[in-house]
Amino acid sequence: MKPINCVIVDDEESARDILENLLINFCDDVTVVAKCKDLESGVESIKQVEPDVVFLDIEMPRYAGFEIVRFFDSISFDIIFVTAYDRYALKAFEISALDYLL
Repeated sequence: MKPINCVIVDDEESARDILENLLINFCDDVTVVAKCKDLESGVESIKQVEPDVVFLDIEMPRYAGFEIVRFFDSISFDIIFVTAYDRYALKAFEISALDYLL
């Protein structure tokens, strides 16, 4: 199986660390190539490392995770939203999210 590179974008450091640890312990084919604290740094990392998957929080300072589509002409990676809020699920799938983790 082809290795999967991912970027984690979440404003909470503990959430980034927990998700990274889960991926390390349970997903042998997934490698975290960047962890970012906001959408701006996430977009920069995504453009640099061209990941297969982006784990993306929804509620963050300055930009919501949904606004990622404003920074790219086309999305060439899968998006998995990771959030504590179920009310955004429909909107997530409207922008073609691969999954939505509560």
